[in-house]
Order: sequence, then C-alpha cells, then structure tokens
Amino acid sequence: MVNVAVAAAAAATVISLKTAAYGENMNGDYMISRTDTFGESMVTDYASRSMNYFDVWSPEISTRYGEVFWTMMDPVALPPDVVEQFKDGTIAITGYEMDQLDGDGNSIPYNRAYNHHYMAYIVGEGADMAMVDCHASHDHGCYEGKKVLRPVPKSENEQFSNTFFSEGNGGESRKSFHGYPNGYAQLISSPKEFHLEPMQIDTWNRDNPSLEFVAGPEPAASQAPPGASYSGILECPCTDRISKVNGSICSDDFGCLPFNLACLEEPGSTLISNGNKICNLDTYNGGQQCCPHQSILLDRDQNPWPDVKQTYRLKFRFYYQAYVPTADRVSASHQDLRRLYWQTEAWAGEYDIPPGAESYGHDDGATAMTDDGQYTYTITSEWTAGEMIDLDDCDWRNTSACSGQYKDSEGVYMVYAGGHCHAPNCVSIELWNQDTGELYCRQLPMFGKGDITNDKFDDKGYATLPPCVWSDDASEDLPTRPRVPFDAKLYSVAVQNSTYGHTGQMASWQMRGALYY
Repeated sequence: MVNVAVAAAAAATVISLKTAAYGENMNGDYMISRTDTFGESMVTDYASRSMNYFDVWSPEISTRYGEVFWTMMDPVALPPDVVEQFKDGTIAITGYEMDQLDGDGNSIPYNRAYNHHYMAYIVGEGADMAMVDCHASHDHGCYEGKKVLRPVPKSENEQFSNTFFSEGNGGESRKSFHGYPNGYAQLISSPKEFHLEPMQIDTWNRDNPSLEFVAGPEPAASQAPPGASYSGILECPCTDRISKVNGSICSDDFGCLPFNLACLEEPGSTLISNGNKICNLDTYNGGQQCCPHQSILLDRDQNPWPDVKQTYRLKFRFYYQAYVPTADRVSASHQDLRRLYWQTEAWAGEYDIPPGAESYGHDDGATAMTDDGQYTYTITSEWTAGEMIDLDDCDWRNTSACSGQYKDSEGVYMVYAGGHCHAPNCVSIELWNQDTGELYCRQLPMFGKGDITNDKFDDKGYATLPPCVWSDDASEDLPTRPRVPFDAKLYSVAVQNSTYGHTGQMASWQMRGALYY
C-alpha cells in the first residue's frame, strides 16, 4: 500500500499560469498543481491560443432564503452561428469558464448563492434527452428507483453525440482552471443545445446589504461555529422538517424518499471501517438526502424574508476550435477526452466529517490531531482504472453511467485531473498509482481572503482547487501524461479539517483522459 506520509515530502507545487489582463479570460488568472518540478507552464489565455468562444446563459434561478434549487433546467439553444458552422461537422471544446450573475451582470458571491455542484451537457443531433436510471457512479443524490434526465445516443454506434462538463464543479468552479493542453478536447458532432442541472443553495442574509458575509438564521442542526466565514446551511443539515420512516427520509417539503447510500467495503472505501455516519440511516444527520430540489434548510419555526427572492442566472463560456478528422495520413486535430470519475467516498457520494474531539481514537485511526491542537479526518479508496468508465456494465439506453465506447482500448493517457471537495474544511486530495507508488496528482485548496472589493471571486473561506494537467507537447512544459492501463490499481487519499463537524463533504476525482490501443 502507498505510504500516505510520502505525500508530505512529495514535490507538489501550485504555480500560476500566464494569462493576459482580466478581460481576456472571463474569470481572470488561473493556477494549476504540479507534482514534478516548478517551472513555466501552459498558457491559459484562451484568446492567444487561437480559440473562439460562445456564451450560454441558464434560465433564471429564483429562490428564497434557505431554499435548494436542484433540477434539470429547460434546454438552451446554442448560438445560431455555432450550430450552422458545425451542422455537418464536429466542434472541439477546449475549455470553459462559468459564473453566476444578477440581472445587472454583477457576479454573485458564493456566500450568497452557494454552488454545491452542477452537471452540464452539450447535446448534438445524435442524442435525445431521456429519463434513465440514476447511477451512483455518475450522479448525485441517487436512491432506489430514481430516474434522471440525461442525454442518450440515438444509436449505440453514435460517436460524439453529447459531452458532459463537471470538473471542479462546485464552490471551487469559478477560479479552478477548466482547460486542456494542445490537441485535446471534448468533441460533439452537430451540436445544438446546452443542458444544465445545478444544485444551488440560497444563503443570502437579506438584512446584509454588503458583499461581506454575515450569517443569516441557521437551523439547530447546523454545525457551523460562531463567526464562521460560511453558512452552515450549505452543508445540507437534516433539520426538524426531516423524519426517518420505514427506511426513508421524509420531509415537510418533498415527502418520503428511500435512503440508499451504498458505501463500499474496503479497499473500495474506508467509510464503513471508520464507522462513518453517512452509511447508516439511523446515524445520517446531513447531506444531499436531506436537501432535494425546493427543500428548505431551516427549522419549522424559521421563515425570514418569505417574500424576498434572489434571482440570477449561471453563465458558461465555452472555448472551441474546429475538429479535423484523420485524413491522408495526417492525424486528427484533437484527441477526444473521455470522462474518468471516482469517489474516495465510493459510492455514498458524500460523507460525514465528525468533530475531531469526539471521534479521535474511536474511528480506526481516521481522526488525527495536528501539532496546533486541531484535528484532521482521512478517508481512502482503492480501485482499478477500468472501473472509472464502466468497461463491463454499460447499458447505454437505460443508465446515465455510459460515457463513450472503449472497444479494444487498453487504457488511458491522463490529461486532466480535478478533485472536488467542499469549503470550508478541505485540506488535500491525492491520486496515486498503487502498483508503482507514483503520485499522479496532489491538490491543495487555495482559500479566499474576503477581498471582494478588489477581486470579486475572493469569497472568504471558499476554496479554489488548481487541477493537475499533463501533455505530450514539449512546448507547453507540462508533466508527461501518465499511461494508465485499465487494470492499474489507483489509490486516493482525502484529508479534511475536522476541528468542527461537517456534513455532505465530498472527495471525488473528476478527470479526463485519451484512450490508447
């Protein structure tokens, strides 16, 4: 087994990427993580990389304080010129940025409208939207019998019919880099529509006119300490609106839903051996099961500002080039990047962070005390690379788990790796090759300082997660892309600050790779 202690000594560096002025990229400068040596890195000013872009806006989101918005929204047609340009061709999406803005075009801080996560799709003429089985390995908030609206290819052999965007897709999204090195892209033939399923939580204290965070009323189940830089509502605590009846979680807001969080035994995950509360209905005290769409994360006697809604939209900017297929012995312009996904908390989709003072010495060593008297909580997972893409079980018409054809391929070249863990207590997340002992990626969150006046994205206490990026293009001076066979054993280590308790934490790997044969 990989020695986790090696991580502290690993040469993991977060470096700044060269960008132009704030106006060039929609969200300004970006960072990436490196596990080799410090040095120059790829240019992330999209404009200077010969990329065009188009913008799409979601329909309006309008919520009251404490309300959850979590549903697939109405489709948005892509710009007519983009549809026309690629009606008989294939677009290569080389990166994207996102933001949330009010009606005047002002960015809304995450401490007002918390982006828990989003699932975004660009769909082409070769796919239709259909209700399919929710799959814990690809969806959030699954339970037995749940159906979700997802793109489904019109035929099993349909190539590039749709693509999915979900890397660094939560409170870290606006300042986490979503771009690929030269020659790589997500490919969609005859693109036509944008589909978005966001999970947003309204945490705006209506009595606070400034952009600085001031907590509003919180339910008794909130674990946020006094003076916290975040609202305890964003962790989806189970309020007194929630009851547990006959194996289900029932609510004043959404009725009863089956409790069905499937925690894996070791080595798949250490949640069960650690006695994590997430795995058992009797001990479950917060997370996505307690905050479906339109639920209210307040106690029954709390109803501040009932008539004051917050209204805004999400904006996505997609950068693209034209895809040119292989012809006359000339290689294709781009390699298609396949999604590679795994949860360190497999397959619960989230997990509980117990207060360290209570769990220390009682959870099989998951809780540790730091030199300064604080606590950390660590979980791990082991799996094979092929499990990330459902090589053996992919019912493409009836599940959301299918994400491409992998016939005859032997493995993937890793190109992009983005972890997903929530503020305010994420410490680190690491990805190892268990067979070779190689550290592929170590991500260290960078937390906002609260200087929103000078940097509109500097939400105090909210994390940015610089991803790891690899390439085979020497001009970009990136680490060489790892060659990962499907039978390779991978290992993830996620560390969270557990000085205070937290619910609904995540530690997933959202990655992209190119197949090799």
